[in-house]
Amino acid sequence: MIDSHCHLNFKNISDNLDEIIDNAIKNNIKSILSINTNPKDFESHFNLINKYKSIYISYGLHPLEVKSDNILSTDSINSFCKNDKVIGIGETGIDLYYSKDNIRYQYKSFENHIESSIQSKIPLIIHQRNSENEIIDILKNYQKENELSIVFHCFSGSQNLLYFCRENNYYISISGIITFKNANKLRETIKNFPINKMLLETDSPFLSPEPHRGKTNQPSYVKYIYKYLSEFYNISLEKFIDITEENFYKLFSKAYRYNKISK
Repeated sequence: MIDSHCHLNFKNISDNLDEIIDNAIKNNIKSILSINTNPKDFESHFNLINKYKSIYISYGLHPLEVKSDNILSTDSINSFCKNDKVIGIGETGIDLYYSKDNIRYQYKSFENHIESSIQSKIPLIIHQRNSENEIIDILKNYQKENELSIVFHCFSGSQNLLYFCRENNYYISISGIITFKNANKLRETIKNFPINKMLLETDSPFLSPEPHRGKTNQPSYVKYIYKYLSEFYNISLEKFIDITEENFYKLFSKAYRYNKISK
């Protein structure tokens, strides 16, 4: 199993990282992608995970971290993409949940991340909240002349966004939200989405799946999402794991496939 999106550098995980990684290994988690949300944290984040084989990192600026004076240039993003451990760009996107005050800065940041993804051929990890139409419009502009490699992380969007992903061969990543009792709408939305375009994630330390909802999440808990979705799609757990692992390595093609996480 693979946790395709988590935050190992967030304090309530990083303080107990060795134990959390041991838990992941014991639960047959073979690879982890830890997402960087602010460049100022990248060096310490990288040093935290660098000793582990099969744990990777992304590079980018989260839309809620975007300000007028910290927008990453395409060249800056590209320079970090040369690092062997950096297999994804982001997370990036548009988040209008709290305010639209800095929307133009979010647009510029998102566009620079997209251009870097095109130039470096490293996939884009998209965060969207209250911004489906804005993100679709931006991506449509780039799709005209470029083949984009994209995953919408922690997917909880509408049928319209799901259709857009399906039509353009984009991946979606499903989090522990799918196990929540009140997630009927999400379950109905994704029921016919092709499994060969799906990843699984914890987004830890957030969004712990049932039966750990409300507690600090960790990569080993991705097993509950795998089990839930294999039953949801009426497919054996082993086959579901095989398909979604192939999806991960197909999208994040820089990642070397190890048999296990190790130092």
